Amino acid sequence: MTSLGVMAQDQTPKTTKLVRLEQGELDNVVAKHELFRRGRAGGARANLAHHDLTRLSLRERDLSHADFTGSILYETDLGKARLDYCQFFACDLRRANFREASLIRADLRGACMRGASMTSADLTDADLREGSFASYDPKKGLSFASENPDWKGNVGSVDMRGATLASAKLSGAVASNSNFEDANLTKATFIRGDLTGANLAGANLAGADLSHCVLKNVIMRGANLSGVQMDTSKMINVDMSGALTDKPAGKTIDQLAIPLQQALILHKQWLDTEGAKGQRLDLSGFDLRKAASFGDVDLTMLIAEKAIWYAQDLSGMNLAASRHKGSDMRSCILDRADLRGSNFTQATLSGAKLRGARFEPLLIGKDRLLKAEFIGANLRYTDFTGANLREVDFAAADLGYANFSGADVEGARFHESVFEETKIDMDKIDSSTAVIKKPPMGD
Repeated sequence: MTSLGVMAQDQTPKTTKLVRLEQGELDNVVAKHELFRRGRAGGARANLAHHDLTRLSLRERDLSHADFTGSILYETDLGKARLDYCQFFACDLRRANFREASLIRADLRGACMRGASMTSADLTDADLREGSFASYDPKKGLSFASENPDWKGNVGSVDMRGATLASAKLSGAVASNSNFEDANLTKATFIRGDLTGANLAGANLAGADLSHCVLKNVIMRGANLSGVQMDTSKMINVDMSGALTDKPAGKTIDQLAIPLQQALILHKQWLDTEGAKGQRLDLSGFDLRKAASFGDVDLTMLIAEKAIWYAQDLSGMNLAASRHKGSDMRSCILDRADLRGSNFTQATLSGAKLRGARFEPLLIGKDRLLKAEFIGANLRYTDFTGANLREVDFAAADLGYANFSGADVEGARFHESVFEETKIDMDKIDSSTAVIKKPPMGD
């Protein structure tokens, strides 16, 4: 068998057939590996290279030093698993669950981890350098190439676009040319890491520690850098255009004509009297990241266009008929919120949680219905689980990796919407005018 070192450098694609295991078969392999780890009789090291482990479970199992080279672990559950020193070279790890898993010194070169969840995972000294990329075809099997066909312009490296690595430990990790676009890296530790050529565009790095990191030719465009520890004097060719820092990205709350609490009282009065008294609340252009919690305030018909709400918790709030055109609502939590008839045209809600939220048409007066709109919005990795999305307009919206599980999409409009690894029942929608992007690797 070709060694990993040769495979990583060889420009000639190689094809390997995958072995599909069922859960019972995998459990037997893991049981023997755990005996091997304890030095017990009957143990055997797990060799799971070139296997199809799609949607199987390795949760809380000890697989340290196991070999998964070139395997597919799409949506595989590895939560709390011990995976130290494991070989995940050129693996398909999309949507895999690595929450609280230990991956100390794991080899993740060339792995595709789009949409993977790595909350509180430990990747200390993990190897995320360049390596061959795997692509799988049901007829041709698994093939290796030096470039990722879905990520033009970058050779090798790990792909963690949209991955959740909150509080992950990556101290000393070599992540040169890796892609963390739109990833959640809040409070992640990258001390002494090598991020040369890394793409962190749109990533949430709030509270992350990048002390003593190599930051050369790095893209941080549009990233959230609030509270980040890093030495800006040692940066070389780092693009931070549009990034959010600790500095306000717009008007601050103290620049309101009147104190916020008084403005909220006037807004309620305006609602109660149908506009006869009080004043409608307008927060357009304000940076609301440091605003105090709005609590149970009724924000029906709020105007907040081009506002910065980044990561605010607005769960259960009444925001019916509110206007959020062009606003930044990335990573916001709007679970169970009333958003009927609201307008999010050209807004950015990537990574937002809208589970169980209401977006159905809002009856205004006796016969007028106001429909919710996400026209041209960025909804990548947004969670709409269980939401009421009846007759919502998603025209030209980017729905890559969004989750519509259990959502009611009856009558919703998806004209020229972009679908890429989107979790949605395509039989329930008219996808004839939608843009369907194929995933980089087959399931």
